[in-house]
Amino acid sequence: MKSLMPTKKTVTKGTPGAAAAMGATDLAAEIARLERQNLALKRAIGRLQVYRAMAYRDPLTGLWNRRYFEERLKEEFSRSRRAGAGRRFSVAIIDINGFKEINDEHGHQAGDVLLRWVGEFLNSHLRTHDVPCRTGGDEFMVLLPDLSADDCAPVIARLRETLAKANEGRTIPVRLSIGTASWPEVPQSCEKILETADAAMYADKRAQKAAAGGVPRTSEGTRTSRIRMTEVG
Repeated sequence: MKSLMPTKKTVTKGTPGAAAAMGATDLAAEIARLERQNLALKRAIGRLQVYRAMAYRDPLTGLWNRRYFEERLKEEFSRSRRAGAGRRFSVAIIDINGFKEINDEHGHQAGDVLLRWVGEFLNSHLRTHDVPCRTGGDEFMVLLPDLSADDCAPVIARLRETLAKANEGRTIPVRLSIGTASWPEVPQSCEKILETADAAMYADKRAQKAAAGGVPRTSEGTRTSRIRMTEVG
C-alpha cells in the first residue's frame, strides 16, 4: 500500500530547482553589495557637502562668503539677461560705520562680536530667500532676488528702522551705510551693478557723517578695489 504522506524532494545540483536557489543567493549578494556601495556614496556626498560649506561659508559670521556671492550674482545676472526686462533683482552693499574705531577702542574681540551680530541681524530681518554674505572685513553684500528698484527702497527703509530699535539696547550701537543697485536699471555687467551699489553706499556714508557733523573720507582707489569681481570657477 502506497503511503499517502508527502515525500520531501531533494534538490540536486544541476536541476532547475538548484539553479533557482543559486540565482536567489546571487541576487541577495548583489543587492547587499549595492546597498554597501550606496551607503558609501551617501557618506562621500556628506563629506563633500561639508567641504563645500567650508569653502563657501564665512567662519566668523556663518554667512555665505564673497566667492558664493559672486557665483550667485553671475547666475542671477545670466538668468535675467535671458529672461529680459521683465525679470528683477537687486544688490545691496552694506558697510559698518566706524568699525576701525570700534576695534581700536574696544578691541578686536568686540569687533568680532559686532560682525557676528550684524550677520545674525541680516539673517533675521531680510526675506527668507535673500542671500546675505560677508564679503570682507566690515563689508556685507546681499543678493535680493525678484526685488525691483522701486521695491528695494522700502525694504531697506524697514531694515534701518529695525536696526534703530535694536540699537536701543546695545552698549555699542551699530550704524550701517547701505547702497543698492538693480537690474534692469543697471544692465551692463555684474561689475557695474556692484560699482553702482558701492557708490550709493558711499553716498549714504557721507550723508550720515555729514548729519552727525563729521567729515567723511573717500578713496577712489579703495572703492575700485571693493567692487572688482574675483575669478571663480
